[in-house]
Amino acid sequence: MRLISLSIPYLYLLHVLIISVRVGATLLFAPIWGYPGLPQYFRVLLVFAVAAAISVVIPFNAAALSNPELVFPVELLIGLLLTMGIRIAFAGLHMGGQLVSYHLGFSAVQAIDPQTQNRSTLMSNYFTMFGYALVLATNQHHLIFRALADSYTAFPVGASVASSQWFGALIEASKQIFIIGWKIALPVFVASFVIEMTIGFISRMQPQINTMVVTAPLKIFVGIVILGASMTFVPRVIASMMDTMVLRKYAWPSRRANAQKKQHPDEDNAQGIRDSLRTPKN
Repeated sequence: MRLISLSIPYLYLLHVLIISVRVGATLLFAPIWGYPGLPQYFRVLLVFAVAAAISVVIPFNAAALSNPELVFPVELLIGLLLTMGIRIAFAGLHMGGQLVSYHLGFSAVQAIDPQTQNRSTLMSNYFTMFGYALVLATNQHHLIFRALADSYTAFPVGASVASSQWFGALIEASKQIFIIGWKIALPVFVASFVIEMTIGFISRMQPQINTMVVTAPLKIFVGIVILGASMTFVPRVIASMMDTMVLRKYAWPSRRANAQKKQHPDEDNAQGIRDSLRTPKN
């Protein structure tokens, strides 16, 4: 008769705890799972469930478990870097909404942003929620889990991350705030600029016209029409924002290899031709 052991696997629990540090830093600061409206117990349960699932395939590192006080900060840094670029991309959406609100005259109309719990313009909240819906509709949130799983291949538990691997990529990702923001607000900015120039010429030719009464509703009407027409191009603007993950080229080796093959397709074709010439014919 086989006896059932009731001993507590302390080493396994410590292994799951270390993995949950990176998983928690990635998911709790990610745009979807970091939403404050989700219950706290649900987010904690999700982190430990994902950590327990990943711990099955992650090799046990006894050397790292012997010094957990040194491993925890590194795991936290890796998790934050994996999701920081995505947060930066959504900050670009927020900035684009701020610029659109300013040019439409909606900057004074503010509400509470459910993500940051701060006061923000209506257009900023709209573009942020639109980004969330677009990420979920296109299954881009799966990329976070994929990068998280691949990160343990590039950075095993107990490995260190050099500043050269993330500092330059972090600065590069920070530029996306202005790039994404201005790409979204540019059509409305051009339309409002043309309207103001036109109203300026009309006021010089017809001084009796009250331009202050005409300009405000005209800018709102034309701006909303232009914004609605340009919304078809917004998915193209933010389609690659998930690629702004700071450690994406290290935590995603398979995608990096495919990108290199796409950059050098002639070499693969030439290699295939050489192989076919070397194969003897029957």
